[in-house]
Amino acid sequence: MAKPRKPKAKPKTKRPNGSGSITRLDDERYRWRVTVGLRPDGHAIQKSGVSRTHAEAEQAIMAVLVDLSRGTLPAPDRVTVREWLDRWLAGKKPSLAVKTHHNYEQVIERHIVPHIGRKRLQALRPVDLHGLYTALTEKGVVDTQRQAHNILHAAFAEAVRLDLIVRNPSDVIRPAPPRRTIDESESKALTAEETAKLLPVLRSDRWGLPFEFMLATGLRRAEVCGLRWDDVDLENGRLHFKRNRITVAGQPVEGPVKTRSRLRPLYLSPGAVDILKRQAEQQAFERAALGPGPVKGHAKTYERKRVWVDSGHVFTALYGAPLHPDRLRSHLIRLAKEAGVRHVTNHAMRHTHASLMLRRGVPLEVVSRKLGHAKPSFTADVYRHVYEDEHEEWALDLSDLVAKKGG
Repeated sequence: MAKPRKPKAKPKTKRPNGSGSITRLDDERYRWRVTVGLRPDGHAIQKSGVSRTHAEAEQAIMAVLVDLSRGTLPAPDRVTVREWLDRWLAGKKPSLAVKTHHNYEQVIERHIVPHIGRKRLQALRPVDLHGLYTALTEKGVVDTQRQAHNILHAAFAEAVRLDLIVRNPSDVIRPAPPRRTIDESESKALTAEETAKLLPVLRSDRWGLPFEFMLATGLRRAEVCGLRWDDVDLENGRLHFKRNRITVAGQPVEGPVKTRSRLRPLYLSPGAVDILKRQAEQQAFERAALGPGPVKGHAKTYERKRVWVDSGHVFTALYGAPLHPDRLRSHLIRLAKEAGVRHVTNHAMRHTHASLMLRRGVPLEVVSRKLGHAKPSFTADVYRHVYEDEHEEWALDLSDLVAKKGG
């Protein structure tokens, strides 16, 4: 019986001392590694990466060595937290949504850098992060505290992988969970009674259509503002999402949907299809009625926009241009006041849709799928509001609980 062959060792390119090494991996890619300095204990500090070809690995090593010789690659023991966060965020930019990248920039610049930006990366300790989180708590920006921790944890994890630091200080210290008081008036979701009062007002107002559609579908503001007629199949009652319309630094930005869960077909109810048909009629009326002169109350806008702008979007401004997402808020405030219901955010339409669906008995997995969530547990934790009548309905006696089903 022939002896089994030993697996061949991964070939490693022999190179002169100080010029790094290149190793071929099992998937035919090449890992490169080069020493850029020494730690106080004598251990090497290395930069490494994976390239598709041997030539690309050679180029990557050469780029590191050139930067090191020119002094443009800071010695790892001199890199500050700010310098590392800038480099880390620049590397993450291609994989982040535009708004996410902008939010990271804002949190880093406004909240992280003023506290720990000048500290050397290798000298940062958990107690420094504790001071940062305490300061953010005192400012009352609890959500920002959590964002800052998530950013730092990811950035420091990358620094560990690149041998810039030995351990991740954010593994040791975490921000304290926020203390939240239960206040029914601050619930994100409208009750069924509040929704019933709001709906007639939405249906009677030109600016109520996008909010009515959010309530009917659970769509995000960015999805509603980015929706185009090309994405709509009215005959079969479906939508296919392709893009979002968000605001970055106050300016509207439209881009493709990134996450797979959002690339979902959405099946529309007859009521949701009716909303889209009414919106199409509204657009046809405005397209025909728009005259050459300014419209009362919007003189400056219509002096610039004298003709209909065929943007192809479903929900538009009066002259057909895409909606500015941030300007929807003022319309919802006005409509809620007119209906006599408490003020809620645009996103509350989505919370209300989810909670009313679950109250009706729609399976959690179906609601989660409609909302584009990765896990039903997230839908239950964040979007499910248990209404008062549900508490009352399910106040069961012990005898009911122990009785046989159907008995």
